[in-house]
Amino acid sequence: MASVTLSEAEKVYIVHGVQEDLRVDGRGCEDYRCVEVETDVVSNTSGSARVKLGHTDILVGVKAEMGTPKLEKPNEGYLEFFVDCSASATPEFEGRGGDDLGTEIANTLYRIFNNKSSVDLKTLCISPREHCWVLYVDVLLLECGGNLFDAISIAVKAALFNTR
Repeated sequence: MASVTLSEAEKVYIVHGVQEDLRVDGRGCEDYRCVEVETDVVSNTSGSARVKLGHTDILVGVKAEMGTPKLEKPNEGYLEFFVDCSASATPEFEGRGGDDLGTEIANTLYRIFNNKSSVDLKTLCISPREHCWVLYVDVLLLECGGNLFDAISIAVKAALFNTR
């Protein structure tokens, strides 16, 4: 990710805000942004969710298709992630600007959801070594206003819970 350089005035402003328990938007340092979660928002998916967290807006769709289990895990199904950082979400995503971020987020989602505590992948197995469910999870970043990983993980979890 790109690094952000702050001027001395910006650093002082941030430090004073922390000391006075105040953020730019009026929230206290430990206050959360308002979270809106909608499920079943895309009709042609097996599950979907839309999450708005502050000024961040995420849409996730899940498609379930039959596939063949991976050789190293013959008794499990699996998830495939694709993250699209829409050019309208922020000017930095114009052209191919969001590709690296999309790849980074997808790799993070693989690490988060490829364990038993997130999704029991054994429940996606239909017939060991022959058939399993593959869940294709498509994430669309509609607006980027902070808390990106939080909003995406909430949206993915909501869409997976909505999947039928």
